[in-house]
Amino acid sequence: MAPGPERNQRRRCATLKATATPPDPTMTRNLTRNLTRNLTRNLTQQLNVTRHGRGAIPVVMLHGFGCDQTVWSRLLPRLEADYQLILLDLPGFGAADPAAFDPDRHGTPAGHAEDVAALCEELQLEGAMLVGHSIGGTIGMMASLLRPGTFDKLGLICSSARYLDEPPHYRGGYSEAELEGLMQLMEQNYLDWAGALSTIALGDAGTPSHRHDLQQRLLAVPPEVLRPLARSIFFGDTRHLLPGVSVPSVVVQTAHDAIVPMEAAEYLADHLPQGELVVMQSAGHYPQLTDPETLAWVLRGCLTLHDH
Repeated sequence: MAPGPERNQRRRCATLKATATPPDPTMTRNLTRNLTRNLTRNLTQQLNVTRHGRGAIPVVMLHGFGCDQTVWSRLLPRLEADYQLILLDLPGFGAADPAAFDPDRHGTPAGHAEDVAALCEELQLEGAMLVGHSIGGTIGMMASLLRPGTFDKLGLICSSARYLDEPPHYRGGYSEAELEGLMQLMEQNYLDWAGALSTIALGDAGTPSHRHDLQQRLLAVPPEVLRPLARSIFFGDTRHLLPGVSVPSVVVQTAHDAIVPMEAAEYLADHLPQGELVVMQSAGHYPQLTDPETLAWVLRGCLTLHDH
């Protein structure tokens, strides 16, 4: 039986009446230049694009940090009847072509956003839906700024605009010392870092099988790929981009997430011009692994393209 609405609480955020603030012009100019360059590449092949499902609505699904498209495998059977699911591996992850990885460009979410926008151009996507997990949500949001009209709605699962605390006005979840400690452990003992992060991220929702699965996913990515991206994510700040996102956006947050505190999820929903927060009564940072049934219910019921 599908989980009912009582398992989730929804809080709608008012649409901002003022004109949306445009994104940083320097970032937009750089991304647009790289987008034009990327159009000469066969990204469908390079990013290992796969399609699933029988529905008419296209949904681009972006995995998060340290994962690949197989992280969605438990969710796919629950969505295939209603959607045309488009999955990919970001450069440096999964079965993406190693030649597609640029250590400078792909050390930041912005570089990955360029590729996603270029891929959507290659696929000629218009009016699609974007589902992104964690940093995948941020990447998708940035891609929507690069190629307006690609997405009619964004679904941001356990995503954050900033992980670093800025007391007393912003709580991202981590102090600078805590983030530096994570980076130091990553440098000194990659195996221990992957184990620790898996345990923290999954929280009470993680079984030994879940923790082993996530740890192996992290260890499958070369450290030279993850380390610079980790630093960029941990210390990055995309809050200034939020007012420029004109696409209706649903922030899907678990009730107990050690990676993204509820305050950060609320901030994200509050500062997106058409933001909405949906709270799953689940735990952990990876609901697609630990509670795919509830997540599928949320995506079908709250992220449908027909309600705007």
